[in-house]
Amino acid sequence: MITRRLLLAAMLSGTVYGAPSAWAGADNPLRTRRNRRSEVPDVAEFHRQDGRRGFVLDRTNEIWLLQPLDSGEVLALLPRRAPNGGTGFETDWGDEIIRVSSIGAVTYYPEDQPNGVIAELWEPARAITVPSADVDALRERSAQAAQELAAIMGRPVQVEYGAAPRDGLGLMVDAITLAVAGIERARAAGATLDFMQRLKIAPSEHVGLTVADDLFTLRVNPLAGFAGRPSSTRIARYLVAYETPS
Repeated sequence: MITRRLLLAAMLSGTVYGAPSAWAGADNPLRTRRNRRSEVPDVAEFHRQDGRRGFVLDRTNEIWLLQPLDSGEVLALLPRRAPNGGTGFETDWGDEIIRVSSIGAVTYYPEDQPNGVIAELWEPARAITVPSADVDALRERSAQAAQELAAIMGRPVQVEYGAAPRDGLGLMVDAITLAVAGIERARAAGATLDFMQRLKIAPSEHVGLTVADDLFTLRVNPLAGFAGRPSSTRIARYLVAYETPS
């Protein structure tokens, strides 16, 4: 286990800590490791020491991805220098999700264990990729989302989407799914969302969330992979904050 931990620590050597808007992998430490052998798979499953389900960590691309084993949602990670050395990796809503110490020990911070739980490398896993989709799949998902939102809100909500490149249609479908999940979570947290009559997934170079009158818009970058759309938690927190008096 010490060997694995040291290899995980080596995995992070050379990580550059960029501006808050920079995504993990802008200077990927894997570049310094691909020419030498390693026992740490680029895509690996980690198990929690408390016996609950862990996560898959994918380091194959510029942006590192994490998918909890109990969720279909994929998180894109941003590196941050951690106290006492090591590296913390944050979600797009700003919370640390994993931390790797200077000796390679991995701590996982899921919602059910906010103080962290040790995670151990378990076995290689499959790469995390955006599923492909066509225009029919996008149209069908938007219609289904309208039905789901009507059930959540108790009234009709129109679901719209802008034109996207064919290679980005899978990401558009994913964004719709996360929008529904985020809205449901916001409602569960007490947000009424009375303003919302329309939801739009709008292709853009910049990822973001906006409200204008009765329209809630998710700006997504269809060709940026999983970092090209906001997470469901970011969506939920944005909506709750929008209705919270300043």
